[in-house]
Amino acid sequence: MIRQPSPNPHKRAFGVIKRRYGLDQPSLPPTHPSNITRHTNLAHQNTSTIHSDRRQNHVRRSPKKHSWFKRSAILITILIIIGVGIFGYKIIAAGDKITVTDRSILGQLKDLLLKQGSMLEGESEGRINIMLIAVGGDGHKGEALADTIMIASLDPYTNRASLMSIPRDLYVQVPGRDFYSKINAVHAYGESQKVDDGPILLSKLVENITGQPIHYYARVDFTAFKSIVDAIGGINITIDNSFFDYWHKISFPAGTEKMNGERALAYVRARYIEGPEGGDFKRAARQQQVLLAARDKVFSVQTALDFTKLNAILNSVSDNIRTDMQLWEMKRLYEIVRAVEPSQVHSVVLTSGTKGILVGGTEILGGVPASILRTRTGDYSELQAIASSILDQTAEPIKESIPPVVSPSHSPSPSPSASPTPSPVVTSISLPTIEVRNGTTITGLAKRTSDKLTAEDYQVTAIGNAAIKTAPQTIVYYTSPDQSDAAAKVAAIINAKTSSPLPDSEKSTAANLLIVLGLDAE
Repeated sequence: MIRQPSPNPHKRAFGVIKRRYGLDQPSLPPTHPSNITRHTNLAHQNTSTIHSDRRQNHVRRSPKKHSWFKRSAILITILIIIGVGIFGYKIIAAGDKITVTDRSILGQLKDLLLKQGSMLEGESEGRINIMLIAVGGDGHKGEALADTIMIASLDPYTNRASLMSIPRDLYVQVPGRDFYSKINAVHAYGESQKVDDGPILLSKLVENITGQPIHYYARVDFTAFKSIVDAIGGINITIDNSFFDYWHKISFPAGTEKMNGERALAYVRARYIEGPEGGDFKRAARQQQVLLAARDKVFSVQTALDFTKLNAILNSVSDNIRTDMQLWEMKRLYEIVRAVEPSQVHSVVLTSGTKGILVGGTEILGGVPASILRTRTGDYSELQAIASSILDQTAEPIKESIPPVVSPSHSPSPSPSASPTPSPVVTSISLPTIEVRNGTTITGLAKRTSDKLTAEDYQVTAIGNAAIKTAPQTIVYYTSPDQSDAAAKVAAIINAKTSSPLPDSEKSTAANLLIVLGLDAE
């Protein structure tokens, strides 16, 4: 037997390479020019295949990295869902706490989802009226007295709005009762009868005197006010004239100031002020100014995207605001208010004075003389005319209440349910002339008293210093017996006593009444 020679190993390896790269296929004649190109292309294709295989093998060999990215994405998604869920729950929970409706939280959530496109009360008529009330709240003297009463009206079709402030000293008949009081006490009386009845009773009264339906109300206390202002990072307020509040011992210099909640509350509550910023008209104007500034800040893009601020706002309102609006109505109101530009807000303050529709007076309330305001006509016709046309007026800065000029045929008549003031008020009232003298060493006391009386339409003919600088009590002196009643009314305004004739220490006066201020003067 003849042994065959072993195959050449180099030749065997070369054959494997030929088969792998297709070199064992029939080749073109050597003279064909594409022969080299074809072999080159085949080599590139197979080389690409090898690299591709290597890449795939590399990816398959890194399952941990791929899994880590996948798990991270799932975790982030879950956290976002949980965060949105918690925030959504806080909104619903806060809404459930502030609303007085009997609708359950699940029912309100259902309405929130299903009542998309539903209209608010008054929306189809083109006017939504909301009564805004501010009270002191727990820990404040007169915690249930309405410190601020304001009517906000919205036109959802023209995106216009109005604010009308009602002075808290307006003298009114309590709905369904046979007695009278200041309007700020009506809310307190309702609350004393049943919790959350204060806004309901006040709403009925405001409907009577304005002739306009009150569709909703919202009540905020001082704690919520301060917390909301702080939660939105403060508000910028421009003060036209510097002033000093002598009651709270705080000053406000002219210029633009960024106020926190405590400062903003002091600003809107300031009352005892000398100069152009004094009086209830300016006080109500400051309240509207702060309300609009807070509105702009709440609806700003920065606040809307800041979940920390939104969360702080929710925490602030949940325990200190009450409203009869349901969640879906709050959402719809938010959409309407957001569309109103600041330039489209018309503001009016009901006030006394030569341009106002109210006059000052004195009534005995709780056995104590008290300063009050009445309508100058003895009914609510002028007030209702203002309320009726306020959304039709050109938007402008806050102004005093001047009845709109309308033809007799279009003049609104008083509401049948409106209760007139208890006693008719004659337009031309003869008020006594007054001289004020400071019987203390307190600087500016006579000027402050003069401003207070001037705001009540009294004519102060002179101010100065008394001969005695240590008078213990403030006394209103009248120079003739027929001025005793007038002296009593002035004494009620400044919390003083009356007497006659003039003391020997004081020289005569040309005025009907002489006020000598004592250490007890406010």
